Amino acid sequence: MVRLILVGLGALLLALAGFVGFRTFSFTAPPPPAAVEIADSAAYALDANAAAARLGEAIRFRTVSLASAEEDRAPFREFHAWLQQTYPAFHAAARREVIGEFSLLYTWEGSDPAQPPIVLLAHQDVVPVPEDTLQNWTVEPFGGLVRDEAVWGRGAIDNKGSLVALLEAAEFLAAQGRRPLRTIIFAFGHDEELGGEGGAVLMAAALAERGVRAWFVLDEGLAALDRHPLTGGPASMIGISERGSGTLRVRAVGQPGHSSMPPSETAVSLVAEAVDRIHAMPIERKLEGGPALGMMRALAPELSFTNRMAVANEWLFGPLLRQQMAGNPAAQALLGTTIAPTMIDGGVRPNVLPGEATAMINFRIHPRDDAVGLLRQARQTVADLEGVTIDWAETPRDATGISSTTSSSYALIAGLSREILSDAPVAPALVLAGTDSRHYTTVAENVYRFQPILLTAADLEMPHGLNERLSIANLDRMIRFYIGLMEAGAMQ
Repeated sequence: MVRLILVGLGALLLALAGFVGFRTFSFTAPPPPAAVEIADSAAYALDANAAAARLGEAIRFRTVSLASAEEDRAPFREFHAWLQQTYPAFHAAARREVIGEFSLLYTWEGSDPAQPPIVLLAHQDVVPVPEDTLQNWTVEPFGGLVRDEAVWGRGAIDNKGSLVALLEAAEFLAAQGRRPLRTIIFAFGHDEELGGEGGAVLMAAALAERGVRAWFVLDEGLAALDRHPLTGGPASMIGISERGSGTLRVRAVGQPGHSSMPPSETAVSLVAEAVDRIHAMPIERKLEGGPALGMMRALAPELSFTNRMAVANEWLFGPLLRQQMAGNPAAQALLGTTIAPTMIDGGVRPNVLPGEATAMINFRIHPRDDAVGLLRQARQTVADLEGVTIDWAETPRDATGISSTTSSSYALIAGLSREILSDAPVAPALVLAGTDSRHYTTVAENVYRFQPILLTAADLEMPHGLNERLSIANLDRMIRFYIGLMEAGAMQ
């Protein structure tokens, strides 16, 4: 009997090993979308150094997001005048509108109105440079200095680099007398860093009112990494969705009084318990239900055999995968919603029991989840804590829809990326932050988030941080990419 059991177990293990091996070897990259004819980007006669000097000039306009009515508006007006002066051929060819206070909407009319347009996004505003960080900059943050083969200053990457590259590309084509076959719309918000309510929201609404249904929208969001954490080599990551966000307000009421005779629970202890429970509540984390699995498939040829085996057989190795990724914040964010307690408040003196305490918990919502379900789960988690109430502090935002990776528009972007960054395989991915593009989902078939630049891990810390800079090589890549995008996607 024991022998029969052992034989049976051996046969089962062999079958399991065979099944795992089959799934591992069949886990391959999907076939690329239909090929799109793309010109050789090296054929464009560009002066990258002159473009870098112009990006430096753009950085000198201190277009910091306008958080209050008292802040100086002059930099935006001066920046607009500079754009008109610097890119005359494009401004002669396109219709310019100011939407909201300072957002710019350009329409370069195509000759065939039956063709759905392309919408290209960038934003004018930049985040401020805190006074206490100035000593840590090696250059003047708004100096627009060109040195060490890079353009330095706030906004170089986020996001004046894209804005200038788009206009450099459009000027290059317009100066040759080229006219698009399909309309190209450029939407440059002025408050992206504040959420886009006064810029992107209004521009998207204007396009919707005009009946625009774009072929695709392209914005910032992701780029090419010189070392992808899964493969160890370069990879171009195209954002096909971005996470949502919301902040829960946890409120606890308790008996006020003197701390010398406290009740069993105080408002502070209740809110602390609630925060601890919500922070630890189970969140589903897996490859399916978001862009992660598609990214893994696209990078399959570059994965090690063991990683490919684990990903292809998540049903078996899922717990091991999740344990391996548990210490990596980026991996955690890729696989599921993240929960971060960020603020807590209650009490005025050490010896006084407050009648109320509150806390804020920030959620970054994965495409698999939604705000309604997360609020319900959080309330269930603390249902037995008397005196605790939970609500969203403001209207939450769910993750955006997932754009297609088999569309002609994705094929165009992926093909151009391979032309510009030939060593970097292309893969879809989830954008962990927020962009203006989320406001355009109702006016486009697909929305993508990608800058054709090659970044190191250190480069990823520069936007909103110290010594932000864009290499001249990356600026040149962007201009060539956008010229190719307009030529292949829209030009006669």
